[in-house]
Amino acid sequence: MTLFLQLVVSGLGFGAVYALGAISLTLIFKTSNVVNFASASLSTTVALLMWLALNPLHLPVVLAWLIALACAMVIGVLVEAVFLRRVEKSPIIIQVVMTLGLLVAIEGLDGALFGYSPKTLPHVLHGSSFAIGSVLLDRNNALMLAITVLLAIALYLIYQHTRLGLALRAVASDRDTASLMGIQTQRYISLSWAVGVLVAGVSAILIAPAISLTPTFMENVAVFAFAAAVLGGFGSLLGAVVGGLVIGIMSNLVSGYFSNNLQLTFVFILILIVLYIRPNGLFGRPVVSRQ
Repeated sequence: MTLFLQLVVSGLGFGAVYALGAISLTLIFKTSNVVNFASASLSTTVALLMWLALNPLHLPVVLAWLIALACAMVIGVLVEAVFLRRVEKSPIIIQVVMTLGLLVAIEGLDGALFGYSPKTLPHVLHGSSFAIGSVLLDRNNALMLAITVLLAIALYLIYQHTRLGLALRAVASDRDTASLMGIQTQRYISLSWAVGVLVAGVSAILIAPAISLTPTFMENVAVFAFAAAVLGGFGSLLGAVVGGLVIGIMSNLVSGYFSNNLQLTFVFILILIVLYIRPNGLFGRPVVSRQ
């Protein structure tokens, strides 16, 4: 029983990172209706920029965080304005191919600029794990979980209780109608990309100390984040958080009791079962259209 509880608690840390990745995908999808498959390379770029600020430039950690996150928002705006805006009225498959092309192109650019040798980022918190009964909880895992929960709550409050959130929901519901009502839809789509890449960048910076930082290190994380978004229901912030935590716990249990090689297999078996029962995911809503 102790092993089971330890695996569950340990899985919450990675689950929080998957949830952040799923939140990033959800934020962008809600307003632009694009699944951002370039999320892995964009978040990696943010982590590499933080490494650049910390190592060659030797800037303070707080300043490096601020610079990296500011760059994340700029990158999000540029990617949407330069690439996705050109194909926003094209078929979905064209937009998907565009994000996949960006994934490969940005990974190659990161490799050319930063090299392929593994790099490291420091942990945010230092010190030994603390005990909760017979279970040990890593300080950084607890921090990742806290950041994910607080961020999800903040985004929910913004979406549901502010004028900004009302405008974002209007754009997500019907872009043409929102435009006719005087809402500058393009501004809000750019904002969603900026915040989406920022959230993805946070996930990369938090997980980088536990994984070697290379131009492709976020690929596996992005796959689990995508799975979390699908499991929770694309478009649902609550679903993104719950899906990420469920997948983090499940993948850790599979790794502990069986093998690391079976993590992805079991995760997608779970998704197939859930989607068979609930085709829109745990918290997704069916799309209703007038004929």
